[in-house]
Amino acid sequence: MIRTKWSTAGIVAACAVANWLIGMVLMNLDIEEYSPSFAEYGPYICTGFAVGVLGIIALPFALEHQPRELSDVDYAGSTRSFIAGCIVLLGSSSYFGAASGLVAFISMVSRRSTTRSVAAVACFVAAFAIDTIFNPYMSWDEIGWVGAIFVVVVMVAGLLVGQKRAKSREKRWRVEQQARMNREEMRAKVERGRQEERENIARDMHDSLSHRLSLVAIHAGALSYPREGVPAEFTDAARTIRTEAQNAVEDLRTVLSALREDLSQDPRSGLEELVAAAREAGTEVTVTYADGAGPDVFTGLSTMAQHAVHRAVQEGLTNARKHAAGQPVSITVRETSGAVDIEMRNPVSRGTPGADTGNGADTSGGYGLVGLRERVELSGGRMSIAANQESPEGKEGEEFGWSIQLPLAHKEATQ
Repeated sequence: MIRTKWSTAGIVAACAVANWLIGMVLMNLDIEEYSPSFAEYGPYICTGFAVGVLGIIALPFALEHQPRELSDVDYAGSTRSFIAGCIVLLGSSSYFGAASGLVAFISMVSRRSTTRSVAAVACFVAAFAIDTIFNPYMSWDEIGWVGAIFVVVVMVAGLLVGQKRAKSREKRWRVEQQARMNREEMRAKVERGRQEERENIARDMHDSLSHRLSLVAIHAGALSYPREGVPAEFTDAARTIRTEAQNAVEDLRTVLSALREDLSQDPRSGLEELVAAAREAGTEVTVTYADGAGPDVFTGLSTMAQHAVHRAVQEGLTNARKHAAGQPVSITVRETSGAVDIEMRNPVSRGTPGADTGNGADTSGGYGLVGLRERVELSGGRMSIAANQESPEGKEGEEFGWSIQLPLAHKEATQ
């Protein structure tokens, strides 16, 4: 679960108010106890206030989280969030930056990264040291070991809260992912059931009606040959019956082909929706249009070919999320020689369960890769699968990918 902009704005506003209150209380305590002059105390307070404002400005970036942090154990967030977190933590040396520094500390240690946790502790200790150096009334002799112990207690409490928050966020994400997978599997089962029912109806119609129409055409064809003593009107009528019966058989085949296809969803808008849903679920998906292709290239495909693209991308993203969680997925679309070529790739770790799906064994997401290949071939295209190939970038691990090539409708019409 990723924090919304409004919740981040609320946290920043609360920290700004808390920083102001804490700063005013500590400043009044110093004035009451030491009665400093403005020349002695003014520069420290003015600088501290400016540092506190800078910390508030950087705090939204320090609190920035991305979906990939939950799905990829090696990714702890953007570099921008790390730098902003360090700035806010160092700014907690000011009276007017204490609250925002504590919030940034909890955020950094909740990212399941040892490097960020160590950096957060180092920045927190550095902020304490900076305050003891530049605060004219906060020397080591003044605070002693009591102040040091207080800082340690605050850091330990922040670490515990951050770790608990990380586990809670990860648990919520896993529950949401499981619910999403259950919904997708249920939807796939329902669609598979509907498809099987349509295929049964199509098969029954083909076996009965199509067979009978073919018999009518055959018998009418036999009667259409001229015979002695048979009126010409009779043979012409038989010839007409044969022609119409043959046309009816062709029309029936077209209807049966459409009946076997699931036309309940518009594939032209489905690709963007599938990619957006995958990104929302934490998968890093990159879509590249090359060789003159654009988002409207799919409109040149037949309806059956468009649905083949939709099913292939849907199956590929589902398999990547199940068998290569946290790994980036790249989709490349090209237009070459009157055809559209779609390629999908994602790295997998060696020994990842289910990574070798090239044989189509994984069918939990719908028809599986074997069914996709058949669908693509029925659309006049071809599909190739490359499983457990060495990554072309030379990175450690292996890569799974597939590509499909579908002819454009205008090219099919000219053939």
